[in-house]
Amino acid sequence: MLVIFDLDDTLIETSKCLTPYYLELAFSKMQQAGFEGDFNQLLTLNKRALSAKNALYELCPEKKILERGLEALSSPLPDEISLEIVPGALDVLEELQKNHTLALVTGGNADFQWKKLKKAGIQPGQFSKLVASDGPSKKLSYQTVLNELKFDPNETLVCGDRVPVDLSPAKELNLFTVHFRNGRGLFQNEPKADVDFSIDRLNQLHEVFEKA
Repeated sequence: MLVIFDLDDTLIETSKCLTPYYLELAFSKMQQAGFEGDFNQLLTLNKRALSAKNALYELCPEKKILERGLEALSSPLPDEISLEIVPGALDVLEELQKNHTLALVTGGNADFQWKKLKKAGIQPGQFSKLVASDGPSKKLSYQTVLNELKFDPNETLVCGDRVPVDLSPAKELNLFTVHFRNGRGLFQNEPKADVDFSIDRLNQLHEVFEKA
């Protein structure tokens, strides 16, 4: 079977380790540009937003100020910040690799995403295909992985935390979907019709394969 993973909040603890840093940086840059909003409001918006970028859009309608915040979200990955792996992720990848083909489809800038992957200590070589999807949907990226690795939809499982971003595009291709309730996935869990199975710990994936 082909198993496609998301990266942020599925294999690495992005919301826990990186998002607070980037939100503070973005808010600071916006304040320097004249923004007088409340940082706690940004934290509240971010909690239920699909991304930090979406939270900034909702917080500030002023284009020039908003641009300063969005630029900050693209700042280089800081050396001093450690990036935690989701508990059990390394063991799960190692075990699955024995009998399955692994791929990674993540949203965002490719260089930035691969730096996060390596900083967390996950070996890129564990995946037969790595794709950074910078568009509005992961559907095309999933289709690319299927075509290049020569798997049919009924042989493919996708695991991610955000249902609208990770799983709904997969369900459009009739892939089996696993919702990992972690990070943003604690709140981004609709539409439920696009979820075939839900897990609270990554090592629960072994329970899924008999249903996939």
